[in-house]
Amino acid sequence: MKQPSVHFFTPNSLLLKWEPQISTAIELEMHGFSKMIAENCSNDILEIVPSYHELAVYLTEKANIQDVATKIKNLLVNRNQAEKKSLKQRTLTIPVCYEGDFAIDIETVANMHHMNPSEVIRLHTQPVYSVSFLGFLPGFPYVSGLPEKLHTPRRENPRTKIAKGSVGIGGKQTGVYPQESPGGWHIIGNSPLCFFDVQKSPAALLRAGDKILFTSVSIKQYEQIATEVKKGTYELDIKHDD
Repeated sequence: MKQPSVHFFTPNSLLLKWEPQISTAIELEMHGFSKMIAENCSNDILEIVPSYHELAVYLTEKANIQDVATKIKNLLVNRNQAEKKSLKQRTLTIPVCYEGDFAIDIETVANMHHMNPSEVIRLHTQPVYSVSFLGFLPGFPYVSGLPEKLHTPRRENPRTKIAKGSVGIGGKQTGVYPQESPGGWHIIGNSPLCFFDVQKSPAALLRAGDKILFTSVSIKQYEQIATEVKKGTYELDIKHDD
């Protein structure tokens, strides 16, 4: 894997570029570098925003962009340290109901791939996914790791309203709509969790670099979890790497 390049993005930001591809190895290294930059340039950093193969580093007004660029280039020499830092991750188990009105497109997805809905659910709950980055909507996770058998083109006609918590498939990706919004992904389920809450810090439930598991729950279980989430008593299953 080639060493990423450092570019001046705006007068107060830098852009690190990796090879233009969706790659787990690139994502792991990029998330590791994000932690290294945050630790070594904490007084100069306003925000670090990842995508699939780029890392935007936004600086404070008082930061010297030339000095920060030099620090980052020096950090790039120790690429093995970035890999070590990226290994410490969280794994969150996300409950999803794949039944009834929550799964308005599951039959369509199943038919497109010549399988039944239960096979769609089995395949979707099988992998350990990786959160590549957040975007589109506040708290919306772009999740990689979708089995190839479920790769599904986006809908030709996007809907004007997708329910909060909807779990969708779009191309090679899957994700969760953190709030009601328009959308063009195929909806195969819904999670009762709250993925974005401005009253909390951080506001987003997920973050880049997280690992997630989707687990199937019944409508009755969904309603129980939703009640607990509303009361603030639901205990999310989160495992931390040692």
